[in-house]
Amino acid sequence: MVADVLLAELPAGNNNKIGLVTLNAPAALNALNQSMIDQLFHQLNLWRDRRDIVAVFMASSSSKAFCAGGDVRAVREAAVAGNLAAVEQFFTSEYQLDYLIHRYPKPLICWGNGIVMGGGIGLMAGAMFRVVTDTSMLAMPEVAIGLYPDVAGSWLLHRLPVGLGLFMGLTGCRLNAADAIYTGLANRFIDHAFYDNVIESLQQADWQGANHHEVVYGVLATYQEKSAGWLPYSKVREHRDLIAGLMDQPSLGAIMSALDDLPDGDEWLMAARKGARSGSPLSAAISYRQLHQARHLSLKEALHSELVLSVNTVMHADFCEGVRALLVDKDHKPQWRYKNVDQIDEQSLEELFRSPWKENPLNKM
Repeated sequence: MVADVLLAELPAGNNNKIGLVTLNAPAALNALNQSMIDQLFHQLNLWRDRRDIVAVFMASSSSKAFCAGGDVRAVREAAVAGNLAAVEQFFTSEYQLDYLIHRYPKPLICWGNGIVMGGGIGLMAGAMFRVVTDTSMLAMPEVAIGLYPDVAGSWLLHRLPVGLGLFMGLTGCRLNAADAIYTGLANRFIDHAFYDNVIESLQQADWQGANHHEVVYGVLATYQEKSAGWLPYSKVREHRDLIAGLMDQPSLGAIMSALDDLPDGDEWLMAARKGARSGSPLSAAISYRQLHQARHLSLKEALHSELVLSVNTVMHADFCEGVRALLVDKDHKPQWRYKNVDQIDEQSLEELFRSPWKENPLNKM
């Protein structure tokens, strides 16, 4: 059986090593299952405490995707079976992993080639060096499956240009490498053709007595400069004022109407309009409320809040139906609980934000 996470320690200068994590579940677009999350958390902790590991590099064995999110089919199966413990364990361990990456003391490079969605952004967002390539495509498309932007999304999306975080959550819009750089979701653009060169240069670098973050910075800067001419055009930059205006409405209902009224023409905006129209209205309401409530939360507080919301949403909202329609039966005809956001029962929405525990499982994080 082929491992879905490959781990290696590459020899580097001055008897040091570079920890290499390669996600290796290409058939599932590297969607994170419980085993993968556990392996990553364990190994990153081990490497964090070893003096000979000077940097960690996360990548994918697939040219198609770095990571397309979490294994939502497995989460749905647990929910349908009434296995609340498995649902809690999945989100608790995933958020612990994301938090570890955000606070990782050593240089951590995430090579976000291909699809980077949902849980993939969760892995990438906390890395100090977030590399996108000529094929990168980023999104938070949870509205399509009855979820909402989690994996610290409620903390992260507030740090994007005005209105864009909410726009991403409500539409599931897709971002290319230039969009990712513009928004800060990524901070390096390097053509994927240089992948082997980057690894080799990191191995050959002089790590003795040096600031390890500066070593990585220098290596990546070399290939960033060589790749500059291939950076694509940014639709987010083009439409930033329009997006800000669309999101600046007195209510969620008004925002959804503004999205619905977007005119035909620009393909990127039309795809965003389609995502808003077809997504779960309940998920849109959850995203809207969560983003507003999390405005002043710390990263840890946001993850605590998301754990409550994620478990409740999976067990009691549109998640199981959304995953069924998109990934199980693939009929693409989800029967959402509400036809539009104006029909949502506020009490039912409120209950999704109510903790099912006396003590949050992430309290010891």
